[in-house]
Amino acid sequence: MTVTLNLKPEVEAGLLAQARDNGMSLEGYLQQLVEREFSTEAIERGPSEGSGMVWENGLLVYRTGRPLPAHLVDDAIRLSREQRALHIVGDFS
Repeated sequence: MTVTLNLKPEVEAGLLAQARDNGMSLEGYLQQLVEREFSTEAIERGPSEGSGMVWENGLLVYRTGRPLPAHLVDDAIRLSREQRALHIVGDFS
């Protein structure tokens, strides 16, 4: 299969520089990038073990592969509850 990409000149120049730095042709470098991105290992690994942006339940989520510290979650929940209470009751201070 042949695919044609229309890249902005600065993107093409950047990719060409990266390919040369790796001792590869631009075509070979792009082929390597695509194969790495869509390897069966990456697909089988799934989003929970990888990192980066993934679709999850209809939302775009950034996965780092590490859990958030509990205090960050607790602080976010507390702040959300405080803001909701202020919205419902109002600020009487």
